Amino acid sequence: MARVLVTGGAGFIGSHLCEAGLRVGEEVTAVDDLSTGSVRNLPHGVRLVQGDLREPGLSKALLDEFRPDVVYHLAAQSSVVRSLSDPSHDQEVNVGGTLALLEACRAAKKPPALVYASTGGASYGDPEKLPVSEEHPTEYRSPYGASKHVAEHYVSLYAKLFGLRTVSLRFANIYGPRQRGDLEAGVVSIFAQRLAEGSPIVLYGNGEATRDYVFVTDAVEALRLAARKGAPGEAYNVGTGIATRVEELLGLLARAMGVEPARVDRAPLRPGEIFRIALDSSRLNQATGWKPRYTLGEGVAAFAEWFRENHSSAGDP
Repeated sequence: MARVLVTGGAGFIGSHLCEAGLRVGEEVTAVDDLSTGSVRNLPHGVRLVQGDLREPGLSKALLDEFRPDVVYHLAAQSSVVRSLSDPSHDQEVNVGGTLALLEACRAAKKPPALVYASTGGASYGDPEKLPVSEEHPTEYRSPYGASKHVAEHYVSLYAKLFGLRTVSLRFANIYGPRQRGDLEAGVVSIFAQRLAEGSPIVLYGNGEATRDYVFVTDAVEALRLAARKGAPGEAYNVGTGIATRVEELLGLLARAMGVEPARVDRAPLRPGEIFRIALDSSRLNQATGWKPRYTLGEGVAAFAEWFRENHSSAGDP
């Protein structure tokens, strides 16, 4: 039986990844500090260790005890707004936590494969041409983007220096069931919460900003394929290649939920945000065979169905 360790495992993406492991008979352990994740997200059969990867010795203790075959590293500080007000916290969590985990992998008797969840949306600035490939120069607009990529460089370096089987995935905007509607990230869940409440909705970038939206099931498949087939030290984009205006997204979601917005306001982009992005995932497709299975319409419909059944607690992690 394969063993997997999921950092940030009680969160939105992490809990779906834990479920996928259980479905194929893996022994799954999640580690999470529960700052934004929730025990309720985890299915029966997943072992949870509550802890912060910055805690001295925690990563080594986890690897010594559970001896995972694969580590999926999703734990992070992911708020652009918070990164602008407290960049040192991003460095401590995103860089320090990742480095501690890499050192534990390096020291393990049988080093596991490690798949790191990096960022594509905060990597490339505002490219002139879309979709953007991994060859595009990186341009960070926030300490969040910078810290995630410093950590990504460590992930790649440990493959080259120490022979670890590490892979990084640069994700576009992931959405789906269990995404919180009360945090900064996750525009689909934020819009759904406000539609249900009858609250005003703000379209930043005056409604013209575009993003590349990936359904969480597709994101999980990318992680699992990368663990088996990704080239050590490589970084791969994970996106649909389609840039969707945020106003179009709101229309899709409102129709899927059967609710019209009470009021829609338009505002400029906030500090640290980009105007347009879509990711070219052909490198990942060539390496692993991955391609998105869900169209945006299908994914939004699946999310809306989940939201209708769970909206009373949709603000919970």
